[in-house]
Amino acid sequence: MRLVAVFKAVTRNWLRSRSGLFFSFLFPITFLLLFASIFSVSNSSIPLAVQNNDVSGGAPTALSARLILALNSTQVLFVSTIPSSENASAYLQQQAGSFGGNPRLLVIPSGFQNNVMMKRPTDLTYLYSPADQSGAAVAGVISSVADSFNLQVAGGNRTITVADVSFSARPLKFVDYYMPGLIAAFMMTNGVIGLTNVATEFRRIKLIKRLSATPLTKFDWLVGNVLSQTLLAMLLSAVMILIGVGLYHSTVVIDVYTVLTLVVGAVLFSGIGMTLAGLVSDPEAASGLGNAIAFPMMFLSGTFWSLDVMPAYLQVVARFLPLTYFADGLRDSMILDNHAAALANLGVTAAFAVVFIAIGAWATRWEEK
Repeated sequence: MRLVAVFKAVTRNWLRSRSGLFFSFLFPITFLLLFASIFSVSNSSIPLAVQNNDVSGGAPTALSARLILALNSTQVLFVSTIPSSENASAYLQQQAGSFGGNPRLLVIPSGFQNNVMMKRPTDLTYLYSPADQSGAAVAGVISSVADSFNLQVAGGNRTITVADVSFSARPLKFVDYYMPGLIAAFMMTNGVIGLTNVATEFRRIKLIKRLSATPLTKFDWLVGNVLSQTLLAMLLSAVMILIGVGLYHSTVVIDVYTVLTLVVGAVLFSGIGMTLAGLVSDPEAASGLGNAIAFPMMFLSGTFWSLDVMPAYLQVVARFLPLTYFADGLRDSMILDNHAAALANLGVTAAFAVVFIAIGAWATRWEEK
């Protein structure tokens, strides 16, 4: 009977814990739904544009057309073609857009079929963004298809090779690709989860009520929280960058665009944290809500993989998430040196920051003296 009593007491306490229920059931279910939706077989194709310059009589040669068909049949790539008359650099710049992006282009050279049939070396040129987390995977698929052609058509001779060309004017290391996304993701979690938990705990212990009886104003309280979170976010970023540079020789660029993006991002996520803390008074409920918002946003905003590997409807969702523009802005400044795109993403991030700071100020209950 004592065993049954302990079992009932522990189970009852667990069922009453909102954060316990979240991490026991909702958290794994959320991850399952996210990963199943993002990487489902029917939606996992990665876009790749192909420019076929091996043309005879106004039509693609048989072997170049066969190569494109083979790339598309991998079910990993979704292949589209652009005219051979189009300028490759202009196309890539247009596809990247004002906010930056991850266009990929494979160029099949003129004379491809003749060179392969005569077993003369020929290069396929693969152009991609250095910030593209899927870039290496696409290069691997192209190389595999090229190797298959070498075996079937060229008798095993390494006739077809793939030349990777990134947009970067400087060599990048593996850590550089993931540094902006990691900084963005953990700055977001610190603001959305950390600040929410702290603010609701202060309310639970009646600290805010006591502070409201002092000369301290609601404005002082809000700005103090935002400044504290901004300082913590900048320290976190500095530590991660120093570790990346010191241990892994990262070559990310830290300029005025990077610093501005980091500051505005910290203010943005502080505003989201203050909003959640103002709307939900119970600390456990606020913690569960913060986690339920932060973790899906982390994986839907392109911090760890390119948005274009996700289904179209999730890409639409990502465009409404503030972390998407914050992470893209950091990549534009830290990796690509694309200041125009960095400013565009910074502008959207700042707009989100203003909105959530305003909502957070409205939602924060404060009893003036």
